[in-house]
Amino acid sequence: MGKLTFSMGGIHPHDSKFARERAIEQLPLPPVVYVSMAQHLGAPAKPVVAVGDRVKVGQVIAEPGGFISAFIHSPASGTVKSVAPRKDLAGNPVVHVEIAVEGDEWEPSIDRSKQLVTAIPDDKAAILDRIKACGIVGLGGATFPTHVKLSPPPGKVAECLIINGSECEPYLTSDYRIMLESPKEIVVGAAIMQKVLGGCRCVIGIEENKPEAIRSMRAAVAELGYPGIAVQTLKKRYPQGGEKQLIDAVMRRQVGSGGLPIDVGAVVQNVGTALAVYDAVQKNMPLITNVLTVTGDRIPGNLQHNYRFRIGVPLSFVVEQAGGIPDTAAKIVSGGPMMGKAVSNLDATTVKGTSAVLYLSEAATRRRPETACIRCGHCADSCPMGLEPFLLNRLYKAADLEALEKHAAQDCIECGCCLYSCPAGVPLLDNIRQAKGQVMGVIRARAAAAKAAAEAAKK
Repeated sequence: MGKLTFSMGGIHPHDSKFARERAIEQLPLPPVVYVSMAQHLGAPAKPVVAVGDRVKVGQVIAEPGGFISAFIHSPASGTVKSVAPRKDLAGNPVVHVEIAVEGDEWEPSIDRSKQLVTAIPDDKAAILDRIKACGIVGLGGATFPTHVKLSPPPGKVAECLIINGSECEPYLTSDYRIMLESPKEIVVGAAIMQKVLGGCRCVIGIEENKPEAIRSMRAAVAELGYPGIAVQTLKKRYPQGGEKQLIDAVMRRQVGSGGLPIDVGAVVQNVGTALAVYDAVQKNMPLITNVLTVTGDRIPGNLQHNYRFRIGVPLSFVVEQAGGIPDTAAKIVSGGPMMGKAVSNLDATTVKGTSAVLYLSEAATRRRPETACIRCGHCADSCPMGLEPFLLNRLYKAADLEALEKHAAQDCIECGCCLYSCPAGVPLLDNIRQAKGQVMGVIRARAAAAKAAAEAAKK
């Protein structure tokens, strides 16, 4: 097969993978870690430890707060100092478990050896239980609990498991590095998920600007010999790593408005998630670590890093270990420049899905002065979801929620292609993000009312 890509929209920003040659380094632990209870999609976890408790690395410190939620484990050994609200990345108060780090004592059931384990357990239910117990969530951005995603509802069958190795966001290189440094573990993790899903085919998609990763993953697939797994080269095109865009590229199927990937027979997981699944099932290792990139434009090479970190480490500590904030930085972003969030609070801590600390210069963050929309259509041409951003922007300003829902504002994936391509500098992404939130609020309220009415009718 040739290089695949999705069928509509997209842009081609410079990839700026400046840290791609920096091998993964282990970030040390600070004196204190602060573990957020809201680091996955769905309900926040509920703490099961109290002030004064002593904990080990890998010990459960919080349990799921609902069906869509996840266990959280201690990233350090020490004493619980507080269980209280603390400001997150956006400045919102979120309950954190504060642990004073005392040594590095691990739960004895965790296998910390480097020996590769390739034999896959036969019991699918036991695999899912292990994934759930280890708190595995998607590491491609959404942090959706993995055990839920690997459990299709009745009547839905997975035909293809897509492992996302595209890492299409500019600057980010953490996925690239794990594909170079842990390719076999990723393939075993993919094979485990493939087995849980009933043995469907598995495609590992990697963008063409990562030839070393493509070679590394293909060599691992060939050596391990699991059936039905292949590596597919994807065209370099943003947002190639979007879930619906990957399904379009690999399966030539489109997920309808309001639909889910499983509706078209697809399950999409990130390469980092595959590695975490390997660690959970084969090593009983909970998700307490991930890899992040410290990078940016106009900064020297010695400040570029790929770190394996433990959750709960303050971003200020990451910055300090990486060499400090460069003089050229006008903004710090958590994540990539397209979908990341500006950091308003360096005391916020790393969570399971943290992917980068990005320094951007004033030139890189400067927006075009806003002028009147000229109806050029560039935003619609670039939208990978086939939306009309100029129209959604107008409807948002008119506060027409009914029309916003009719024109699918809720389907926006917030990729930023519209803002990137707008010659008038209109803040399309900002406004449509607000519109999407309002429409989703209406949809949720309607669903809740329908559920309440149905329950009342039963009585």
